[in-house]
Amino acid sequence: MNDKITAAHLDRAAYIYIRQSTLQQVQHNVESNRRQYALRERAGALGFGSVVVVDDDLGVSGAGTQQRPGFSRLLAAVCNGEVGAVFALEASRLARNNRDWHHLIDLCVLTRTLVVDADGIYDPRLLNDRLLLGLKGTMSEFELGLLRQRAQEAYRQKAMRGEVMTRVPVGFVRKGDNGIEMTPDRQVQQAIRDFFLRLKSSSSLRQVLLWHHQEKILIPVSRMSEGSESLEWRLPDYQQLLRLVKNPTYAGAFAWGRSGLRSKVVDGRSLKTSGHRVEMDQWQVLLKDHHEGYIKWEDYQANLDKLVSNRTKSHQSSTGAARSGTALLAGLFRCARCGHKLHVAYRGGDGKAPRYGCMTGSREQGAPSCLTFAAWRVEKAIVEVVLEACQPLGVEASLQVLETSHEEKDQKRKALELALEKAKYEASRARRQYDAADPENRLVAAELENRWNAALVQVAGLESRLDAECQADHSLTASQQERLTTLGADLQALWDEASTPVDLKKRVLRTVINEVVVDVNHDSGQIEMKIHWAGGVHTPLRVRKNQTGKNSNATDANVVELVRELAKGWNDGNIASMLNRSGMLTGKGNSWNETRVKNLRRENSIPVFSKSEPRTWKTMSEAAKLLGVSHCVIQTMIRNKILPAKQAAKNAPWMIADPDLEMPAVRNYAKQARTGKSAPFDHDPSLLDL
Repeated sequence: MNDKITAAHLDRAAYIYIRQSTLQQVQHNVESNRRQYALRERAGALGFGSVVVVDDDLGVSGAGTQQRPGFSRLLAAVCNGEVGAVFALEASRLARNNRDWHHLIDLCVLTRTLVVDADGIYDPRLLNDRLLLGLKGTMSEFELGLLRQRAQEAYRQKAMRGEVMTRVPVGFVRKGDNGIEMTPDRQVQQAIRDFFLRLKSSSSLRQVLLWHHQEKILIPVSRMSEGSESLEWRLPDYQQLLRLVKNPTYAGAFAWGRSGLRSKVVDGRSLKTSGHRVEMDQWQVLLKDHHEGYIKWEDYQANLDKLVSNRTKSHQSSTGAARSGTALLAGLFRCARCGHKLHVAYRGGDGKAPRYGCMTGSREQGAPSCLTFAAWRVEKAIVEVVLEACQPLGVEASLQVLETSHEEKDQKRKALELALEKAKYEASRARRQYDAADPENRLVAAELENRWNAALVQVAGLESRLDAECQADHSLTASQQERLTTLGADLQALWDEASTPVDLKKRVLRTVINEVVVDVNHDSGQIEMKIHWAGGVHTPLRVRKNQTGKNSNATDANVVELVRELAKGWNDGNIASMLNRSGMLTGKGNSWNETRVKNLRRENSIPVFSKSEPRTWKTMSEAAKLLGVSHCVIQTMIRNKILPAKQAAKNAPWMIADPDLEMPAVRNYAKQARTGKSAPFDHDPSLLDL
């Protein structure tokens, strides 16, 4: 017996720690397991009567990045003084990092526990043994780092040559051991090409997704089943299409290192997580023209830029996708004062009065908004500049529309033809399987018959869809083509056409404009803008700002002045009745009531009518009563210009000034009317003084 092993050690148990790094080692390196379990016999030979085997960590790495329940159990037993000696085949079995290794050794010193491996027996309390154990732990950690470095560098060199192919995406197959090429399946090729063509002509990936679901165009998806990979055709989801767009393999490039590891300390241990995307300039390997691709590298980058520009408006570097609403330039305006994007707000229930404003200061600092302005005048000015710049391309765009309409029809028809061809093959294959089966074995024959029938139903469905697509007349008539060419020559008429969708206008503006930097100059009453075109040219533009209250919903100035005049003699209810009889409406096109008249007076500082305040004029009824004549006499004098009077508006009451009622001509006419004499009125009124 070794002199380092005392009776105190033998009174406690011997703990045999067994570990292998991976499950593959556990399954295939069985000899290593036998050697480690054989340590039980050695512990018995050294005199230990109680032997405990700790094998909870089989298949768990000892690098310290994973929780090891077996090692934690061993530490707890050492702390409790239950362990006389810790047995391991070598130091690397106990720990591959200095943290765990020295923690165990320190506990062994405190509890007088021995460490035993294939080379000898060590007492951590002795300086020489402590030194040897420290060197063993350091060498174990160094060995792991050296092996990892060699393996990673070899793998990196292989990746630098573009020969690392873990799993190829849909649309590609392996070529030899390290190559890649397009799949020979023409249906898969056509589906992927059609997707990228549709994305190129659309403004967002979501539009492509909606088109696939609307037209029932399927996309191939890779599925793993029972260890083998197979293709499944189904309607796509957004994440699947997003993976197609972001994968550089479809652009003929080989990329390695697109994602990286991140480490953080959790419960005192290093926890590494993978799958964190990194920017393209930080990819470790990027080999362009590595293989034949479905799109060009320039198209791949354009697709990524489209995704970035369609991010939500909270992302300051993007314009955002064209959204619902009447605002044509939402996401394109940027505040010249703080540099943030402007927000859009709609006034009124119909949403036809958009306003742009910078809300950054108000929301984040509690300060007033940098600027705000109505959209109509500004958008009109920018649209005029855009149409003027695009006018030479109008006819060419019209011809391109005609060509695109034919291409889209051909793409859909080609996809249906390939799907039908594939379905016919599956039906033929199902029939051959049915014919090869024994008819008397109904359990097998019935199932094969059902598969054959299902394949025939799919063939019939695709044939009917293809026939409907071929019979449908998607081409434009001669009159429609002539109309399209005419509108192409006059872009303003095309823009103002009632059938032109708003989302198409937004796409046009986003194609030619990157952003518009805007500021409001209150001193000059102008909105100052600088248009940043897609080509890099900057164009300054100034637009007169609407005055306060002067907008498309403001009440006409003539109506305001009329109310100002009527308020001198009538209350709000009477004024509303007069305005309605005159056919006058509010700025929003509504009829008048007492509340709307009251609000109009308040907005324009018009005083309310008060009966207590003296008036300097009379109504027709009051004038007739004062002169002692009828209304008809007053009307006759007004009609023949004997009695001066005025109306604020048609159908409004007559207003007669008090001094005019004292005129001699008016008094003489009223006197003759009271005596029943015919009053002369078809000659000079001055003769009535005689």
